Amino acid sequence: MTTEEVGSGPSHRSLRIMAAVRWLLLALVTALALTTVWTYWGPSGDEHADHGGDRYYCPMHPEVRSHDPGQCPICHMDLVPIPEARQESEAARAAPSGGPSPDHVSPVTLSEDKQRAAGLSTTLVESSSVGDRLRVPGVLSAPETGRAEVRVRAPGFVEQVAVRESGVRVSAGQPLAFVYSPDIYRAQEEFLAVSRWNAPKDGMPSAGGTDLGAASRRSLELLGLSSADIDQVLRTGQPIRATAVRAPAGGVVTRAGAILGSRAEPETVLYEIADLSKLWIVASVQERDLGAMRVGTEARFSISGSAAEPLLVKVDLIEPLLEEATRSARVRFVVKNPDGQLRPGQFGDVEFDLPRAPGLFVPRDAVIRTGEHDYVYVLVGSDRFEPRSVTTGLLRDGRIQVTTGLTAGERVVTRGSFMLDSESRLQTSLTGTQAGAHDHLAH
Repeated sequence: MTTEEVGSGPSHRSLRIMAAVRWLLLALVTALALTTVWTYWGPSGDEHADHGGDRYYCPMHPEVRSHDPGQCPICHMDLVPIPEARQESEAARAAPSGGPSPDHVSPVTLSEDKQRAAGLSTTLVESSSVGDRLRVPGVLSAPETGRAEVRVRAPGFVEQVAVRESGVRVSAGQPLAFVYSPDIYRAQEEFLAVSRWNAPKDGMPSAGGTDLGAASRRSLELLGLSSADIDQVLRTGQPIRATAVRAPAGGVVTRAGAILGSRAEPETVLYEIADLSKLWIVASVQERDLGAMRVGTEARFSISGSAAEPLLVKVDLIEPLLEEATRSARVRFVVKNPDGQLRPGQFGDVEFDLPRAPGLFVPRDAVIRTGEHDYVYVLVGSDRFEPRSVTTGLLRDGRIQVTTGLTAGERVVTRGSFMLDSESRLQTSLTGTQAGAHDHLAH
């Protein structure tokens, strides 16, 4: 080989070798890329799991499952075999359902022996007409319509107090206190002057004096004087220094605010009086029972700690506002109290006879209520329990009405439903995250 051949560049053989290496590297990179794509986008281990079935799981982390024995990648505990009952229940999840199922629960398969050991019992869904008695708490209160406030019509000073304390029973027109008011005293003097000027002279009354006298008398009435007080002023010819403040209605004094020597203003409430000849019974009725209430519905009220016969009352008013915290509304009754034996503040029970309601009824304990879903467990066959979403209605005699989700003749779990629900939720958690479990085990 000459010097020119060496300096001229690589030979043809070298070029062929380099080209072959390049193609080999390209093939390896392509194969690696295809393998990566197949690993992430091709059939995953879950498909094999679907055919072969997972047989082991971690008791501490039920979402970790495997087809073969091994250790949990989270807590490093040995995986244990999945019970056969759970495997059968998981297979049954794909079976056709008789109705909509709630989330986070799945069918459960239990043999009859296990059902007896767990104390499960079922009852038949029946179409019937059920009535009931509803008992709700009630309290006696003074009616708002029987309350009265006592005030003065003109500023003055309290010179005498006739009723000094609350709890005293008074009658309409009874003097409660005596108040000296310069304005009222001056009006009395004007009334007397008009009366003297209006007196007949030479057997003839003054012209226009009758109208002026009536207006002056009316002024005293508007200032709070009674007809008896005005007649006394006219008869004696002297104004009354301290005029009486009288009760506008009969009842019991619930507040006495008149103090000897204090200044009385029209804005000041001197007394509060409550007419207790009739009382209100106020009961709180839950939202679900309001549909059975009407104005005029009869009820019985029994006072706590009293041996007296229950009082027969009727619904007088159902308040339209619903309390958000308790989901209840106030129902009001009126009861007569002529002898004053009933007292505001006394507690008792109001009992209604609810009308009979037709429909499908199941025991109240059969319905599991989570706040988001209402569902029951329906016995399918002899060993399979299927969760079923239901819509509930009225509550009668310990049984609840089911409007949708069940049909007559089906059997629902009544005793042991919460234990069954726990098992169902555990099985759902075992099957809910299989893909993530396989990813953990693969690494």
